[in-house]
Amino acid sequence: MDQVQRPTYTTVFETVRGVGNLLAPDDFSYLTEIPLDAPPSQLLIHLSCMAHYTPHIPVLAQKILRKVGLDCVIVGGPENCCGEVHKHFKDHDLERQLAKSAMMGFRRAKPRKVVSICPDCDDVFRNHGVARQSYQHINISALFIEHLPKLKAMMRPVKMRIIPHYHTIDEYRRANADNMMAILRTIPGLEFIEAQHALGPGVHCQTLHPMPVPDQERMFAEARDLGAEALVVPYHSCYRQHCKMQIKYGVTVHHMFSLLAMSLDIPFTEPFKEMRLLDDVDLVVKALQPRIERYGYDESAARAQITRAIFC
Repeated sequence: MDQVQRPTYTTVFETVRGVGNLLAPDDFSYLTEIPLDAPPSQLLIHLSCMAHYTPHIPVLAQKILRKVGLDCVIVGGPENCCGEVHKHFKDHDLERQLAKSAMMGFRRAKPRKVVSICPDCDDVFRNHGVARQSYQHINISALFIEHLPKLKAMMRPVKMRIIPHYHTIDEYRRANADNMMAILRTIPGLEFIEAQHALGPGVHCQTLHPMPVPDQERMFAEARDLGAEALVVPYHSCYRQHCKMQIKYGVTVHHMFSLLAMSLDIPFTEPFKEMRLLDDVDLVVKALQPRIERYGYDESAARAQITRAIFC
C-alpha cells in the first residue's frame, strides 16, 4: 500500500504566509519579531500559523479590545509557530524548541498577558511553559470575559437565530465553550436554538482530523430544519472547515467574534469565506489576481497554495 507523503515544512509555511497575504485586509498588520528595544506592551495577541487564513478574526479581536481601552500588538507568522505543526509530524524535539523560542520572543515586550486565538497554541504553550512565567497565557475568550461588563454597555441588539457549536473533550475546551456561551448570551437579540448534533469532535475541527462528513452533514441538516440562521463557532479551524456548508444548507457560519463585532458596530469582511463560497479555484485565483500580482507571486504556485488552504 502506498504511504501518503506528508507535506514539507516549507510547503506548510510558504502556504501560510502566501495565502495569508492574499487574504489579509488592508488594515491588518502583525510583527514577526518584537524588537529588542520595543516599549513594554501589556497585551500580545499570538497569531497562530493557520489563523493567517482567517485574518478577520485577529483583526476583530484587536478592534474589540480597543473598545474597552486595551491596545495590543499582534505577533505572528511562521517565525512564531507554537510547534503544533511539528507535533502533528511527531517531531517533538522541534516542537519543544519552537514553543520555547516563541515564548522567549514574547518576553521582549514585557507583556502582562499573551492571548491565543487557537486551542492548539494554548495546549503547546501550556505544556512547554516554565513554572514561573513572567506573563499570563490565556485563550482570548477568557480575556473577553474579564471585560464583558464594559462590552455589554456598548452592545446593540443583533436579531439572529443561532446554534452554538463547541467542543467539550477536556477542561480547557469546556472552559472555552462556557466563555463563548457567556459572551453570546450577553449580546441582546440573539435567539438560541436547542440542537442535538452541534457538538464538535476532539479538541477542535482541525484539518488533519476533521469532523466526519456524515456528522457535519447531520449538524447542518438539523440547523436548517430547525430554522437556524447561523452556526456560531469558537475557533478559526471550525470556521474554515464548516463555512463551505453554507452553499448546500443556507446556514451562515460565524466565528463568535463576528457577532460581537455586529453588536459593537464594528464593520468587517470575511475574505476566506468569500473565496470559499465561490466554490471554484479558477474564480478564486481570478478574484485574487491583483494581490497575486502585487506580491509578485507565481500564479501556478499561488493556485496550488489556494487549493491547499481554501479547498482542503
